[in-house]
Amino acid sequence: PGSTISSDAHRSYHALAKEYNHQPIRFNVKDNPDHLKWLHTMISNAKAFIAGTFHGLDSKHLQSYLNEFCFRTNRRQFEGQMFNRLLAACVSTDTVTYGDLTE
Repeated sequence: PGSTISSDAHRSYHALAKEYNHQPIRFNVKDNPDHLKWLHTMISNAKAFIAGTFHGLDSKHLQSYLNEFCFRTNRRQFEGQMFNRLLAACVSTDTVTYGDLTE
């Protein structure tokens, strides 16, 4: 709450005005056809990642799925450092048991 959100002027965003400073921006697809190109690309990539990696979507673990997608997306340029980063994450994180995952 209190944050400013810029979006297109689609009616689904009207509810944001209740808690946020919503600044809708209308655009003309004919003038700028690539306006939301990267947003659509990322949504498509996230859907393919979840369907291909987890073979379905469980709302119970949705945030974890999206966290992993963000992690992989943000680190796709650092392939040479992947093993060292994974090793550092493993030694600095508490063990997650099967019981923790299925709670």
